[in-house]
Amino acid sequence: MSLDQLIKKLKSGDKSAFDTLYEKTRKSVYYVALSVLRDKALAEDVMQTTYLRVLKNVDRYVFGTNVSAWIVKIAKNEALNVKKSRQREQSVDESESTPLYGTGTTDDYGLLIDLARKTLSDDEFSILMLVVDGYKRREISAMLDLPISTVSWTYSNSLKKMRVALKGGYDE
Repeated sequence: MSLDQLIKKLKSGDKSAFDTLYEKTRKSVYYVALSVLRDKALAEDVMQTTYLRVLKNVDRYVFGTNVSAWIVKIAKNEALNVKKSRQREQSVDESESTPLYGTGTTDDYGLLIDLARKTLSDDEFSILMLVVDGYKRREISAMLDLPISTVSWTYSNSLKKMRVALKGGYDE
């Protein structure tokens, strides 16, 4: 079932379509929020807010446009709002007090994502995570409102930076 069909079902009041819509778009929403906020917990909060806004504004969606891009744009705007509101707050490094924050163990995939967040710019991280999530460059181009050539160049540059970082070339 296409995303447009799921939105039609949601508009008609069929809330069961939401689960499928969520499963098809959750990773891209999470990675976009994570690229802006660079905080897993905040990114998850933005995901919740994003999907609440999608449900609230489903009647405003214009059919024939890109559903993924619409949802990702909502997520990016939500993340930017959270980032703006938290700029005056002081952050705490969880790695300095692992027992306090419960971050003592993590898997290799999590470590790679953490390294990517530290190494790459927001746009580079977003594009890399969206490619990892299975999106094509033209889809990412539409989602992030960037030219395909910029997406391709940024993705290539991100891979180069990650190779250097994995070899120990970048400091954390």
